[in-house]
Amino acid sequence: MPSPLEKLKRLFQPRPVRYTGHALYSSCVAQSRQPIFYKDYGIEDAIGARFELLTFHVALVIHALKALPAGDARRDQAQDTAQALFDTFVDALDNTLREQGTGDLTVPKKMKKLGEVIYTRMKRWDELWASGSDEDRAGYASRTLFAGSAFDGADDAEGSDGAPNAGLLIKASAFATYADTARGGLDVDAILNGRLDWCAIPGLDAAESAGAA
Repeated sequence: MPSPLEKLKRLFQPRPVRYTGHALYSSCVAQSRQPIFYKDYGIEDAIGARFELLTFHVALVIHALKALPAGDARRDQAQDTAQALFDTFVDALDNTLREQGTGDLTVPKKMKKLGEVIYTRMKRWDELWASGSDEDRAGYASRTLFAGSAFDGADDAEGSDGAPNAGLLIKASAFATYADTARGGLDVDAILNGRLDWCAIPGLDAAESAGAA
């Protein structure tokens, strides 16, 4: 949880950056709620999987913003925008817990747990985009997005031999293909203006064919 000083800094964060963070977050929510993920790809339409899918899309945008090199004139704005998006995400989770009736004394504990999962997911996706293979990304998707996680970070989608079952891995591989296409299509200038031009989400058969090509 942020310290009082960090909260104060957020309060006086330049309004345009705060508005941009809200706009980007809303776009991530809309993309993560696309019915095709649940009806075609088979991701469970339940709170844990929805959280995983939203975290993935927020991580995708933050990764694009933080990937700018030190000499890029847009870097400072990109860093501030990434922070604004992350802050909006965390605030939204906090508000959701309270709206669901979680008591004031319990919210910080749950937010700490959520924060640990978010950090783990973002760090791992950064690593996978930096040096992971298609198979690595599909494997991680199968253990998180497709696992029906209840915010505990557990990898519940593994078979008895410790590997994802074949049917699940096909779906996860198709999602990994979408993920790479979405990442490649993000435009930093558009993001800095609060706009996310998401790529079309291919049907499962189309995604499988693209991944096999």
